[in-house]
Amino acid sequence: MKKLILSFVIISSFAQAVSLQNKDSKSYSIKVKGSSSTMSTSINSGTTKGSICSSSCTIIVDGVGEIDASGSDRVVIKNGKLSK
Repeated sequence: MKKLILSFVIISSFAQAVSLQNKDSKSYSIKVKGSSSTMSTSINSGTTKGSICSSSCTIIVDGVGEIDASGSDRVVIKNGKLSK
């Protein structure tokens, strides 16, 4: 029973995380701004970064723009634009 509860908690926490997918053919520098911190990283072409924030955040993609995301949103970079 404990394993079942733990599995549910783990699955639920991953289901409530924002991911970022880059469908463009180039890499981008990104910033993820949460309520109390900002993380700088990058995303390569054709890849996905899962769980980049667990609640709500603003994703800023250098040269593209910014978008607010929360919960289980999947943010996509495609043709130099951001969408959910």
